[in-house]
Amino acid sequence: MLTAFTTFSIVAYLVAGFLVSKRISSPQKMQRRTLIISILALIGHFVVVATVLTETALVKINLFTTLAIITWLICLFNSLRGEQPASLLLRPSIFALAAMSLVALYIVPADVGRPLEMTPVFALHISLALLASSILTLATLYGVQLLYVNRLLKTHSVKAVSERMPSLMSVEQYFFRLLTAGTVLLTFAIIVGFFYLDDIFARGQLHKTIFSLAACLSFGAIVVVHHWRGLRGRIAVYYTIVASVLLVLGYFGSRFVRDIIIS
Repeated sequence: MLTAFTTFSIVAYLVAGFLVSKRISSPQKMQRRTLIISILALIGHFVVVATVLTETALVKINLFTTLAIITWLICLFNSLRGEQPASLLLRPSIFALAAMSLVALYIVPADVGRPLEMTPVFALHISLALLASSILTLATLYGVQLLYVNRLLKTHSVKAVSERMPSLMSVEQYFFRLLTAGTVLLTFAIIVGFFYLDDIFARGQLHKTIFSLAACLSFGAIVVVHHWRGLRGRIAVYYTIVASVLLVLGYFGSRFVRDIIIS
C-alpha cells in the first residue's frame, strides 16, 4: 500500500509540474486538470508521511521523513497561492523537489536513525521548527526568483513584460512576508527548546543549537533592517541565502551525521 501511494504521488507531482510548466510557456490553460492532479499528489504525499509516522510510532523521525514533511508543507503553501504568477513559476521545481523527497523516503528505511522521546513539549518544538523551515525555504526560493526577475528587467528581456511573469514588487512583498512569518516561528521554536528541553546544550545537540541560533539571528536581522532601514533587493536575498545555509547546516547537517553516518 505504501509503495502504491508513494509511486502514485511521485508520478502525480511530475505530471502536475509538467502541466504547470506548459501553462507558463504557452497561453493554453489546463487549470482544472492541473488542480486535480496537484491535489491528488498532495493527498498521496500526506498519506505516505502519515503512514511512515504511524508505523514508527513517532519515535523515528529521521532526515528523510523530515524532508518529506517539509516538502509537503512547501507544496501545500505554494498551491494555496493558486494562480499567482510568482507561485506558478516556482511550482514545477517545488513539485520535482517533493517527488525526489518521496523517492529518498522510499529508498531509506523508515527506522533508520536514533529513537526520539516524543513528549508534548518536544512535539510542539519540532512542529514549530518544521513549519519555520518550510516557510523559510519557500522564502529563499522566492528570493532566488526575485533575483531572476530583477535580472530579466535589467537585461530588458522580452520575458520580463510577459503576462505570465510575476511583477518584481509582488515577488518582493511576498518574499518579506514569508521571511517575517518564518523568522517568528523559528524564534518560538528556539524559545520552546531553551525553556523546556533539557538536552538542547548536550554534546550531540550543541552544534545544532549554535547554527540554529545563528540562522535565527541572521533572519531576524534581515527582517528588522528591512522594516527599519528599508533593506531590500539583491542584498536581502544574498543574506537570506546565507541564513538558510546556516539553518540547513544546523538541522539537516546534524541529522545526516546522526541518522546516516553514525547509524
